[in-house]
Amino acid sequence: MADYNKDSGVNVQSKEVSHARTAVGAFIDPNIKRKDNIMQTHIKGETFPIFSLFEFDICGVCNRHCKFCPRYDPKKYKSENKYISLDLYRKIMAQLKEIEYAGMISYSGFSEPFLHKDLVEIIRLTRQACPKSRIEIYTNGDFVALENLKAFFDAGLSSLQISLYDGPKQIDKFTEMKNKLGLNDDQIGLRKRYLSREEGYGLTISNRAGLIDFEGLGIDPIKEPLKRQCFYPFYTMIVDYNGDVLACTHDFMKRLVLGNLNNESIMDVWNGEKIRRLRERLGNADRNFEPCNLCDIKGTLLGGEHYKLWKEYYDKRKK
Repeated sequence: MADYNKDSGVNVQSKEVSHARTAVGAFIDPNIKRKDNIMQTHIKGETFPIFSLFEFDICGVCNRHCKFCPRYDPKKYKSENKYISLDLYRKIMAQLKEIEYAGMISYSGFSEPFLHKDLVEIIRLTRQACPKSRIEIYTNGDFVALENLKAFFDAGLSSLQISLYDGPKQIDKFTEMKNKLGLNDDQIGLRKRYLSREEGYGLTISNRAGLIDFEGLGIDPIKEPLKRQCFYPFYTMIVDYNGDVLACTHDFMKRLVLGNLNNESIMDVWNGEKIRRLRERLGNADRNFEPCNLCDIKGTLLGGEHYKLWKEYYDKRKK
């Protein structure tokens, strides 16, 4: 194997950073550095490296169709009115409790988490099972209100990361909520997704494993698989609403499934043969397989330390 400026009292992406790279596809979201700093506190397991990010896609629907998301074209990507069950969720939490998981747990994936009717209960169950974990929700903010915002933090939420798509006026809206509830800067993060195409739309954009409208975004499609490492399966476990463990949240078509937590344990999937082969290929900068052969993601922005630890682990097993 081979490599925040503060506006209105709420953490938002700095103007210096947001204008530093104007080419579409070249912008680096400052949230990545924030997540990296958090994840470095939770890497080593008892025998093999543990995931530092446990991410859920708790439903199959979203109320928005953003131009940089495959949902922009409903003919290409359709919503599914499906949600993770509380029975399955409790089962997963029991396993995380058993290993005393203390890394980050996030709700993002391919959907809008606030559309799950039991989201407050999900946060409560998570905090009970993983009292030391950082629990984050990523949302478009459309369903955020004073009442449910208080309920989420009372249930144990650590941070709400809100993507702003409708302009700077949203900063004042969510700042007022934050101040009324006495929340601090770490608890509410605002991400400027309303920036122009020249400013990279305010996010580290990717082609979502080949599903994005390249012409509309000004991104050239890749002509052949990139010879570039990717560390996603080294540091993060991604669980879909049906229990599938997925290789990556950029694979909207969910073509690469590593296991299913309805009938497999978290640790068996995390240290299984299927994910080992995936790590080996991506660690060797080999993306010549679906869906990675179509993907242009900068896969080394997070997880470098996890990659090194896994390499050491696998090398020892070979001896």
